[in-house]
Amino acid sequence: MSATKDQLANQSASLGHPDCRATPRSDPVTTRPLSRSLAPLPEESLPGLLLRLAYRLDRSPARIASLCGLSRHQHRLPAEYLITLPAESGEALKAAAFLREGETDALTLSAMAASYPPLATTRLGGSRNMASARRTWAFSPSSRYCPNCLAGDGSTIQNAYGGPWRLRWHIPVSFACTTHSRLLEHGCPQCGGHPNRPSNTERQGLITQRTIGGLHPAQCRHHLVSGPVGASTRTPLCAARLDRTARVAERPDGGLVMMLAVQQRIDRHLTPTEHPSATCGTHSNPEQHFFSDLIAAAQLIRLSWPDSASFAPSSDVTDLIARHVATWTALREDRNAGRRVRDAWAAPEDPAECGALLLAADTLLGNRGQDGPALRERVQPLATAAFRRNEANTSAAFRRMDVSPGLSRALAQRSLGFNRAGGHRHAKQHVSSRQCHFGIEHVPALLPEAWIGAHFGDLTSLWEPQDIWKPRHVRRVASLKLVEMASGGTWPQCAAILGIRWITAQRSLTVLKRSLLPDGLWPLLDTAIEMVAQSLDADALRVDFAARRRTLSTWQIPVEDIAALTAGLVRLANVESPLTRAAVTALVWARVTQGDHLNSPAIEAAREAQQSTKPLVAAIGQLQTPSNRRGARLRFLQRINEYADGLIDGI
Repeated sequence: MSATKDQLANQSASLGHPDCRATPRSDPVTTRPLSRSLAPLPEESLPGLLLRLAYRLDRSPARIASLCGLSRHQHRLPAEYLITLPAESGEALKAAAFLREGETDALTLSAMAASYPPLATTRLGGSRNMASARRTWAFSPSSRYCPNCLAGDGSTIQNAYGGPWRLRWHIPVSFACTTHSRLLEHGCPQCGGHPNRPSNTERQGLITQRTIGGLHPAQCRHHLVSGPVGASTRTPLCAARLDRTARVAERPDGGLVMMLAVQQRIDRHLTPTEHPSATCGTHSNPEQHFFSDLIAAAQLIRLSWPDSASFAPSSDVTDLIARHVATWTALREDRNAGRRVRDAWAAPEDPAECGALLLAADTLLGNRGQDGPALRERVQPLATAAFRRNEANTSAAFRRMDVSPGLSRALAQRSLGFNRAGGHRHAKQHVSSRQCHFGIEHVPALLPEAWIGAHFGDLTSLWEPQDIWKPRHVRRVASLKLVEMASGGTWPQCAAILGIRWITAQRSLTVLKRSLLPDGLWPLLDTAIEMVAQSLDADALRVDFAARRRTLSTWQIPVEDIAALTAGLVRLANVESPLTRAAVTALVWARVTQGDHLNSPAIEAAREAQQSTKPLVAAIGQLQTPSNRRGARLRFLQRINEYADGLIDGI
């Protein structure tokens, strides 16, 4: 066999074949060059090149790796070399195999990390990394394969040493070969072994049975059966040719046609013509989250099955997903035997099942640029089913995914319009519930009464005239919801943005729940707030309430202005006292900022100084309580409001 290989190699080299390289021995290199090398094939993986070199030079892959400076302790070939090579190892391989500039990195998945986010977040080092890579759909050390590609393209070099083991076959979202219009294979047709997957006694590495030579790159490297415990003799290798199942392209059926279309889009994103993070302006680019959304949607399809069956576009696809879910569920529930279920979130191993799952996920997502209620209407029932049936931390796991804002909004579990609080602080993104042209700086702590009158008539008309405090709670809750629309978050987070105390916001929500929920009136509140949001979106001149709050944060009304406001009001007592000045300051601040006087800087200063706020609150109540609004007090309050309106013009 070796003589024949040498004859072919020498013949190719003598003809100057571009895929055969003879290394000049006069080059001053630290690693001794191989006697004969091979040029990497397009998109060939590092283990694929090592297998072809081993076959050409009639050495074991372990020996070739050692000659190329790749072996570690005990001549291991670490699986993380598939992602990237250490600089020293890369230089050694380049010198030994006579590789050109850039060819060493092209043998690893490092070039795809920019376009495939799960790869970019993979941490190297340690055996635990492999389990993490499977859970996050980053990569698989075991390669899928296309028998037609392994059979070669008919060229002399590929007829001699086989076609390429492609890098993308290690990416879980690669399930089909669009060149040959077929699904990939994932196991040996004779023994069922998986390429590059180690036996139970071998640590995860690049190549299975790396110390055995003489095998064609497309031959199975697994033992036929496991030997008995303590056996001294080794069982024979399978050695089946994985390229023998190559076939002439057939007309694919409908399900395969749809899978191939999804694979084509995936392939375009794996090797984009421009950087995937390039965006126009400051808006998020939907393509930036292509893979994150697809993987999250696939997980959702699986976790919510069979509720998600409607997104499988054909009966064949439905059957494939159902088969996978049955196996996957059995794995997750096999806890009585004490097994650690590491791959509960991993991609399906079977390419057909994986393709079916991703096809259903793509159908669920629909138009990638869509960012509206339609996506939430499709996703939310599945999310509810998935979170109810699975572990308590399932929803938190989705919140930690770096998905697009549109999908994050669709996945978010809400309570009365706000994101649920549990675990939200760990979310990857802080997304809003709608796209807004206004910002949080345009929202006051209490919705102006004019806005209530313009948009909340259907709700306020149902209340009795004596319900004077309900509108105030509506003003507060509406402002909280507007902040959530503009920036996202839970209601305590929205309250903090507006400077509203947590207990105050909770009280307003409690009052409105008791008032609106029993009679089914909460939708009236949601509709009115949406009308306010639309009005703010359309308003070209919005008030910056946040700037007003900053401007008046340390402001106090001048003493001389107090004297002017009380001129002629002889029946008012203690008008020149510090208490009156603090009360007027709080009322002016509340009117200018449209805030709650109880949260004004004057009262907050008293709280921070651990002083009683009761005298100040009582003084404000004397002026604001409706029953006291008459005579001198009414006139004083009117002058304070006029003074505040004048201050607004100055600001």
